Amino acid sequence: MVDPVTLALILGGSIIVIGFLSNYLFERTGFPDMLLLIILGLLLGPITGLVVPGSVMDLAPYLAALALVFILFDGGMAMNIYRVFSESPRATILALVGFAMSVFATTLFMSFIVIPDVPVLYSVLFGTIFGGSSSIAIISLASRIKVSEKCSIILSLESAITDILCIVFSLVVIEIILKGASVDLMAIGQSIASRFSTGVVLGVIFGIIWLSILKRIAQASYAYMLTLAVVLLAYAFSEFLGGSGPLCSLLFGIMLGNEKEIHRILRMERQPDTAVDVGLKRFESEVAFLLRTFFFVYIGLIVTLSNITVVISGVILSLILLLVRFGAVRFATIRSNELVKERPIMVVMLTRGLATAVLATLPLQYTDVVKYPEAGPIFQVLSPIYVNLAVIIILGTAIIATIGIPLLKRRTEK
Repeated sequence: MVDPVTLALILGGSIIVIGFLSNYLFERTGFPDMLLLIILGLLLGPITGLVVPGSVMDLAPYLAALALVFILFDGGMAMNIYRVFSESPRATILALVGFAMSVFATTLFMSFIVIPDVPVLYSVLFGTIFGGSSSIAIISLASRIKVSEKCSIILSLESAITDILCIVFSLVVIEIILKGASVDLMAIGQSIASRFSTGVVLGVIFGIIWLSILKRIAQASYAYMLTLAVVLLAYAFSEFLGGSGPLCSLLFGIMLGNEKEIHRILRMERQPDTAVDVGLKRFESEVAFLLRTFFFVYIGLIVTLSNITVVISGVILSLILLLVRFGAVRFATIRSNELVKERPIMVVMLTRGLATAVLATLPLQYTDVVKYPEAGPIFQVLSPIYVNLAVIIILGTAIIATIGIPLLKRRTEK
């Protein structure tokens, strides 16, 4: 019998090795590593039972938050600040249209096909949970596949925006279900605007302040590690103030990744050597790789394949979301000749992930029949469906992306 600590070390080392090999395969063949890592999680969890999914479920909020912070920060450091400003309107349109269409289509499917006897608000909650693409998956793919900078920035910004839309609207729907409250459009708008503005402003402020500090301590020992600590603190501070931690991390990365441009824009004193050197970028990128690898394996670990109805529903919903995204991408890329050839790749980049996985667990908190006499019994029945359907859709949309991207790129090249 292998000691649990030894087994954990063996699994951890093996996951990192397989993550490296998967990334190497992706760089050589264009086959994204995400699917291989999810399959590894399936082998370790549901298929072989080597890792019990229930024993790692509690890690979800912590692993997801860490992965989100550093992957967004890493993605931001690779973006050009001028392109970010110029592509923000198109990314916002894609996010809003795609989210609205996804919520509408999912609500119709759930309310008429899967749970027709349940009040429609519970179907709307499915829609808001599955309405947006994953920042972790999209930014990881967009920064590594060979698409134009314009396309990469639009997809990255869109995923960050839809994360916020999913979180805000899911919480609003749950509040309406529990309290029977009327929909206050003004309050919803204020909540979304507050999260956007607070996250963006704090990300810019933290980035500018840290640039001025970093140029003084860049040669000090462990300055790279101190930078990562500041990224974590910026994310936490933004969430504490009611802002968007993910947007704060993204803007923080954009500030550091565009050091020369920021100095020029703010007319700051420029140093002969840049504070943000290649070493910092590589160190942060490898931390993001580590967290991304474990996150996708974790997604595979928590998959449940016992209910065939849920599996079929998840597959159908994944295809519906793909069809809906086709319309959203067509609308958002009108009058953009540069993006015409990349529309197919933008369509298949619909992978659900972090926000979907975390939000799908929220109904589990409201199954108490005594505390919630009306919603409790319904949530008791539906809460496993929310979780299992979310994981199937995450897996389904990941398969669509991992298979679609290399096929479409070969077709484009020909």
